[in-house]
Amino acid sequence: MRKATPKGGFTLIELLIVVALLGIIAGIGIPAYNGFIKSSKESVAENSLRSIALMQESYISENNNYYGPNYCRSSGNQTSVINQVLFNGKNTLDVNGDYYYNIQGSSSCSNNYRAYAFPKSSGLNRICIDQNENLQNPC
Repeated sequence: MRKATPKGGFTLIELLIVVALLGIIAGIGIPAYNGFIKSSKESVAENSLRSIALMQESYISENNNYYGPNYCRSSGNQTSVINQVLFNGKNTLDVNGDYYYNIQGSSSCSNNYRAYAFPKSSGLNRICIDQNENLQNPC
């Protein structure tokens, strides 16, 4: 009589343990990854707003006032216009990015502004910066 020799392979219990461990790792890793993506998108918007603030300082030194289309309470997506006026036609602000940008004057139409980064999708914060370079996230 021949003795039965064990064949190589994994038992069902071993496979279930491996699948459970992979599920735990994915359950921890995916939310951390999504948080990293969100913070990197918001960092891009913050840096873009800082660029707008720098260019506004240059604009006021040449024109004696800050740039603002229909200065009091302007609204909507002004990303392309801001690129044209403040950045001399360079696509410094990403038109196809996760945010669109807007510059608004104060309610009294005095010589100050607030620039906004509005998210194109939910889950991201609206961010703003004013003429004193006070950055707020969320705004």
